[in-house]
Amino acid sequence: MSGVMSYGALATKIRAMKSRLLKEKDFQNLAQMENISQAIIYLEQIPSYRTVLKEQDAAKLHQRELERLVVGTLYYDFSKLYRFCDKKQKKLLEFYFAKFEITVIKRALRRIFNHGDRTGESRELRSFFQKLSNIHMEELSQAGTIPELLEALRDTRYKKVLLQLDYGREITLFDYEMALDLCYFSELWRQKDKILHGTELEMLTRTFGSQIDLLNLTWLSRAKKYYQLPTTSVFALVIPVTYHLRDEEIRAMATASNEKELEEILARTYYGRHFQEVEAGELEKLTRQLLNRIYGEERRKNPYSLAVVTAYLHDKEEEIDKLTTVLEGVRYGLEPRETLAYIKG
Repeated sequence: MSGVMSYGALATKIRAMKSRLLKEKDFQNLAQMENISQAIIYLEQIPSYRTVLKEQDAAKLHQRELERLVVGTLYYDFSKLYRFCDKKQKKLLEFYFAKFEITVIKRALRRIFNHGDRTGESRELRSFFQKLSNIHMEELSQAGTIPELLEALRDTRYKKVLLQLDYGREITLFDYEMALDLCYFSELWRQKDKILHGTELEMLTRTFGSQIDLLNLTWLSRAKKYYQLPTTSVFALVIPVTYHLRDEEIRAMATASNEKELEEILARTYYGRHFQEVEAGELEKLTRQLLNRIYGEERRKNPYSLAVVTAYLHDKEEEIDKLTTVLEGVRYGLEPRETLAYIKG
């Protein structure tokens, strides 16, 4: 009963927001667009995207700028939920908010490494971020070098995390992004028992524990398949958290002599039965399927809890990933069937 009292109104709000997420038919329609301008005009008819596109010129909007605006709809949805929450629920959402901070920092890093635009997040989003974050958003949006980026992070834990990288060698974009991911998941795992209790703690432990396991499996597989990294470098990619995986299984996969040996070890883990029929390049797709199932199960089991919030935000992130992929397909003139194959599952 307490869950209904605490989350009843929020759950109703989320059901309404979920009903406005893009449907399969929307992705099919978008994949058939002849160019990005047509896709923008289509998205302008959808309320959640009209908010960020209404003042844009479809004929002049650059692809990267469009992607930035699309990602912005996730932050807008988060801000809607945050304003709708009570004090306790806001504290829980602030716990989740670090994921968005990491995303914004990664965008700034990519602009620096790829010499991209300096637009950063919109003024409205920067204003919202500033209420919850110690990142100096205006400075971050203009950062053109790593020292400038670090200065924008001076009042956050992220500056220390990035300064701990080995500056005795060339540091890549991948190094910076991995350091941020390790920071996020490690800190989340350390703090969850202090902030959550009961059903909500169990839910978050399952969803994020599974996500960490699956990310570690993905990174270990990539390391063996594409990079042939030394063992010490492979260990550096691993989030130091285990849920269904055991430490000895992680060590065995990290020290496997080749991809085939790693797959044999993986087959004996908790996740092995799911990966037995996986074809080359399908690991990420299967990971998405498993996470979609886990978030969906938690939402159904606990419809009046934090699960409805985290599941919705997961669904929204999935929507943005799919939409970005479809827009890329339109940009490069792929056949609709080929584009849709990338987002299947």
